[in-house]
Amino acid sequence: MRWSKLKQLSEGFLCEPLQGRIHYHWIIHRKSHDQPGTFRMTLDGTEIFRASDIPFNIAVNTRGQELTEERAIDPLQWESDWRKMWESNERKQLHAAYEDAETEMKERGVYPSWEIIHLLFDYIQMPFEEALTHEHPFIRAISLFDRRLGKRKWDGIDVETETDLVRNFYKFRDELND
Repeated sequence: MRWSKLKQLSEGFLCEPLQGRIHYHWIIHRKSHDQPGTFRMTLDGTEIFRASDIPFNIAVNTRGQELTEERAIDPLQWESDWRKMWESNERKQLHAAYEDAETEMKERGVYPSWEIIHLLFDYIQMPFEEALTHEHPFIRAISLFDRRLGKRKWDGIDVETETDLVRNFYKFRDELND
């Protein structure tokens, strides 16, 4: 699906007071290697959420190197037989460290733009009740701006144990409800 159509459909789910005030922006850095992107969400022109590939990758690599040092993982040794390298314990430990770093960054609220674009695509196709309880905080956060969220469901939402992103979006919508 083209970005313009995805943007139109996802912004179409916004509640009436936020129609025309919240905008989704996806920027592709075409002259950069691998064409990384940046996703921005603005409210009245002020950015309220950002997901960018470059800062995400930098944060993951930095934390991955820290975890490698903390766990005292030996460097990957060159082997002429690539299968030995592929199946080595060092490689498995390195992958585990970087996967843990990626998970940590997402828990801290640092996301890559490609993940958010896929989540938006999923969001426009999923039932609203599923979006409210989705495992990803971005889906739960944007569902708070959805026009299908009525007063009864709003009263049942508890954001005490939620991420900062969900709490911030809840605060924005709560100010509208006053």
